[in-house]
Amino acid sequence: MAYDPLAESVALIAAGEPLPVPRLSRRRRFAAMAVDVAGDVAVTVFARRGVGCTWQDYHVLARRGDRWVLLGGGGGTSEPDLLDERPAVLPAALFLAADGSRTGTRAMAVGGAGGVRDDRGRIGRWPWSGRWVSYGEVRVSVSVASLRVDGAYPRAIPVPWHGRAVVVWTGRRPPRLTALDAGGFAIGTAVLPGR
Repeated sequence: MAYDPLAESVALIAAGEPLPVPRLSRRRRFAAMAVDVAGDVAVTVFARRGVGCTWQDYHVLARRGDRWVLLGGGGGTSEPDLLDERPAVLPAALFLAADGSRTGTRAMAVGGAGGVRDDRGRIGRWPWSGRWVSYGEVRVSVSVASLRVDGAYPRAIPVPWHGRAVVVWTGRRPPRLTALDAGGFAIGTAVLPGR
C-alpha cells in the first residue's frame, strides 16, 4: 500500500474535507477523496495508484477515548477518471439498480455500500456481538454543493470536486440524504442501501 491508512485517515478527519488533486502519478501515489464522521464512527475514501489501474479504498474508523482506530474497510479498482471534475449531468447508467429500479435523480445517484462489525474493543465476545458500521457512496453532479444527512447524527457533508461523497452510519436503518445546491435549496433526495 502506498500510504498509512490510519495516519492518513486521521489527518483527513481532522481536515474535514480533502484538497483537490487533479491526478495521480509516480510522485503522487494516493489522494484523499472523501470523509464523513457520525458521532464516534467515520469513513474515509482514498484513490490509490496501482499497476495499470486506479484503486478506490474505503476505511472505517471508530473513536476509542481520544484516538481513532481502524476497524476495516474495502475497495477495488475504479475508473481512470476517478479524480476528474464532476459532470454537469450524471450518466443515466448510474441510476439503475440490479433489479432495474431507479436509484437517484439526474443530480444524485446512490453508489456502492459496505460495512464492518465494531466490537468496541471488547475481547472474547461472541462473533456476532457489537454493532454494525455501514457506509455508502453517493455520486453527484456539479449542481450539488452539499448533502444533508438525516438520522441519529444530522449533518451537512460538503461535496468534493470529483462529486463522490461518502456517508457513514450505525444501526439497521440507513439515513435519508438530501442534495442541496449552493443556495441551500433541495434538489433531490435518496436513501442509501441498507444491510
